[in-house]
Amino acid sequence: MKQYKGGFVRTPEVGIHKNIIVLDFRSLYPSIIVTHNIDVSTFNCKHKECKKNKVPGFNRWFCRKTKGTIPERIKKIIREREKVKKKLKRCPDNKKLKKRERSLKLAANIQYGMFGYVNAPNYNVKIAESISAFGRSYIQSVIKKAKKIGFNVLYADTDSVFLTKGSIKKCKEFLKKINKQLPGIIKLEYRGVYKKGIFVSTKTGRGAKKKYAFIDKKGNLFVRGFETRREDWCKLAKDLQTKILKLILLDKKDQAIKHVKKVIGKVKKNKFPVSDFVINVQLTKKLEKYKVIGPHVSAARKIKERGRPIGEGMPIMFVITKGKGSISERAEPIEDVDVKDIDSDYYIGHQIIPAALRVLTVLGVTEEELLGQSLKMFLK
Repeated sequence: MKQYKGGFVRTPEVGIHKNIIVLDFRSLYPSIIVTHNIDVSTFNCKHKECKKNKVPGFNRWFCRKTKGTIPERIKKIIREREKVKKKLKRCPDNKKLKKRERSLKLAANIQYGMFGYVNAPNYNVKIAESISAFGRSYIQSVIKKAKKIGFNVLYADTDSVFLTKGSIKKCKEFLKKINKQLPGIIKLEYRGVYKKGIFVSTKTGRGAKKKYAFIDKKGNLFVRGFETRREDWCKLAKDLQTKILKLILLDKKDQAIKHVKKVIGKVKKNKFPVSDFVINVQLTKKLEKYKVIGPHVSAARKIKERGRPIGEGMPIMFVITKGKGSISERAEPIEDVDVKDIDSDYYIGHQIIPAALRVLTVLGVTEEELLGQSLKMFLK
């Protein structure tokens, strides 16, 4: 299958930032399909005048004269979703409406993926490539125009842009102007303003993409891409990181460091329940098909050996215990362990400290500061 360039992502500025305004395009790829009449049947038509509907960076275009069936269908889905979203504003706790809104969102967005999926009936990688090219063009245009009027662009990702150095009033005026210039149903929307936000770095020192946390004026935390969202981290590490993020964004660095040290101390004294150390990973295939034996596979084998049912799709809940052997060999099903069996050194060195430092390194905090040199050497 041919690879093609996806959405535009601007590397974020590492650090803590204040008053972050977030804007995003409403249903960007579905809106592009509708606005530019993107369909297999409209691709590179014979009408000369349709060449004005050209794909940025490519010598290809889509017909303006004949309506495609796919964009017409997606237009109806988008309209229906907007109606449901309006109802949700009046009834925000309505589960049926929430489910309906999610299913309509999926139905609208799935077509872009289908154009790039080799087994799909409307597969055409050039069309998928064209949609992402339009998307890059629109987000890059917004970035350029935002910079021109004095905004600082912290980060941008596919359909979203994160701005500082501007008021909400200035932002609303900017949106009004941009939306007058945008074609068809493509629309840039105001998502919100956040009191503070943090962008962390990769191991190479560059800003990490798709990994940030924001806090609003009410103290609500919004997290993307951190360990709090991953299944291969225990509850204790996830909770710790969430707590640190909130403390850091509330200007409480010293409290964050103290909290990490307190958690480490309690781990060493077995003061947390076994459930806080559980790592939960799903079996994605039959047990016998695994060639690489990771911790969850090792734990699953033990479940089977001990006469309990096991199968594909099942979540495997396990902990890492004390003893000899690799981490995988020491992975035990949650049902078969006590808190005294927990390998506290593993959890401190491989879960607690890494989760904490993902955030705290932005502020110059080191592993030695959290552990002390002697404990660091001991854990190694």
